[in-house]
Amino acid sequence: MRQWRGSASAGIGAVALAASLALLAGCGVPVGDGPRPVDSDIAQLLVPEPTPTATATAEQVKLTVTWVRGDSLARTQRVGVAETRQERLDVALGELLRGPRPAEQIKGFTTLLPPDVQVAGEVQRRRVLIELTVDTGIEPVGLPLAVGQIAVTALAVPRVRTVVFSVDGVRTSVPLPGGRGDASVVRLSDYRTVLAS
Repeated sequence: MRQWRGSASAGIGAVALAASLALLAGCGVPVGDGPRPVDSDIAQLLVPEPTPTATATAEQVKLTVTWVRGDSLARTQRVGVAETRQERLDVALGELLRGPRPAEQIKGFTTLLPPDVQVAGEVQRRRVLIELTVDTGIEPVGLPLAVGQIAVTALAVPRVRTVVFSVDGVRTSVPLPGGRGDASVVRLSDYRTVLAS
């Protein structure tokens, strides 16, 4: 009985082998004993596709965030991840709106921007447009320095020379520090007298 099973298994195995060879021959796969070169069309199917890589990656960059210390504006450095100037502005304004860190608060840095103020910025070549909401909640007496925090932070973006402000889509003048009046366009020079060294 065991032999019968063995013979039947051998017979079934031979039939299966013959069917497999016939199937492979019909598919265009060469049958033979020795190795043969692989057709280039088949070789391309065997090579995995390269995985796509990002053409540009965001990197860590130094950002300037501006705080108030006493009656002055104080610039501090932060590290953020940004690829473009617009991303640098967005990250810096986000840091500004989060407020000073505990270590910065110990050094006397504070902010005049209320926690619920809404600020958005757009880099336009060498200018930044800052959009504020009508109800900023900023005290009038602190408004020049609060505006200065935003302006000096935006002016630290590479190649930005001026900042303009808009409230609910309408361009507006902002008060300058030291009672020097209002300006529709601000530059870093407008804050030299209140910038801490």
